[in-house]
Amino acid sequence: MKITKSILLSLAVVAATSLVAKPNIPMGDMKANMKEMAGEKGIFVKNEVFPKDYFLISKSLPFMVGLTLHHPRSSELNLSKKQIEQIQLIKGNTIPVVIESAKKIKKLELELSQHMIDGQSAKENYALVDKIAKAKADLTKAHLNCIESVVKILSKEQLKTLLSYVKETFK
Repeated sequence: MKITKSILLSLAVVAATSLVAKPNIPMGDMKANMKEMAGEKGIFVKNEVFPKDYFLISKSLPFMVGLTLHHPRSSELNLSKKQIEQIQLIKGNTIPVVIESAKKIKKLELELSQHMIDGQSAKENYALVDKIAKAKADLTKAHLNCIESVVKILSKEQLKTLLSYVKETFK
């Protein structure tokens, strides 16, 4: 009986937390804006996630600004007004660079695709592939700097809280 009560109590706490939790800053129309900024996708692209698809490491690194400001449970971090302002400043400085870089990489990838359809040899396109690889690496380095900047703003307890809700989100 004690186990059942403990389980019910745990579920009640999780449910109550979920009902109270909210993002620090609502996402708004960001997805629609990103889709518009991305422009037309290539004919071989099924599901584009702009700008994330244009990072060298697009799936294994956290997008800390979004997790701290826009995640549905980010209010659980109890960020101070100063921390929110600092993260918004990082966002304001980073997002334009990311968008510009991702657009350039996308254009290069579309160019490469067109070259191959037009019958150019693979070897003729090696330099373009190297250019794309360097641009993606540079974009990912900017991403690493962004992650580092946000992590420095968080306390150890806030980072622990963030990681706990992220683990639950991506189960």
